[in-house]
Amino acid sequence: MKKIIYIAFVLGMFLGITSCEERDIEVFGTEHFIYFEKFWKDAVSPGTEKADSTMTTFFFAKETDQSVYADVVLVMSGRQLEKDQHFQLRVVDDMTTALPNEYTLQDEYVFRARPVADDAIAITDTIQIQLNRSERLETMKDGYRLVVELVPNSEVKVGQTERSRAIIRVMQDPVKPEWWSKEVDTYLLGEYSAKKYKTFLENVEGAYSLDGTMIKDNPTLARKLALDFKKWLIQHPTEDENGEMTVPV
Repeated sequence: MKKIIYIAFVLGMFLGITSCEERDIEVFGTEHFIYFEKFWKDAVSPGTEKADSTMTTFFFAKETDQSVYADVVLVMSGRQLEKDQHFQLRVVDDMTTALPNEYTLQDEYVFRARPVADDAIAITDTIQIQLNRSERLETMKDGYRLVVELVPNSEVKVGQTERSRAIIRVMQDPVKPEWWSKEVDTYLLGEYSAKKYKTFLENVEGAYSLDGTMIKDNPTLARKLALDFKKWLIQHPTEDENGEMTVPV
């Protein structure tokens, strides 16, 4: 009898400790912190990350397009989201050189609750910030800058200070897409040039949808777009600073 009581006592203690631990984790996990993937200023020591900007341009936009969009990646810390988290952005006036008519911020943005892979090291989502066409950009060699910062609310708090703001640079000169890698040079579109990319966008149906996600998740469609471009170039030989445009696919 004493042995049975002792086992029950130990089991009760174990269950009690486990329940306390679960409650502690649950309370801690209710808070979520949001911050940008890129650093707007150098990380505080001992961190080594450097300030970075998101670049965008109207160079590749159609003449009828009055806006372009900067893709900005955010990170959420805490437990996996069970519902979408809403947040706001505000302009940092003393760091911004863009005029009010040169950008449009939404009343609120959404960090979407989505399944996260088991091997994921962070919960991320991407929002788009609208930049509006401006005639003065054509006279500005270095373009202008829009700096926004996250606004905390009851749903989500702002995380790391060095990543609480995002710097967006709007340039007159073209910006090479991040997804146009050496692999794209070798297997899809060939050597990059601004004129080549613009020619591709203007003459191949669906070209605007080609990006890093398509190359990774739907390489067959990415290859088809490259082949369509190759066919167009055969019919319309075109040159850029690299010579005659060619497509290796």
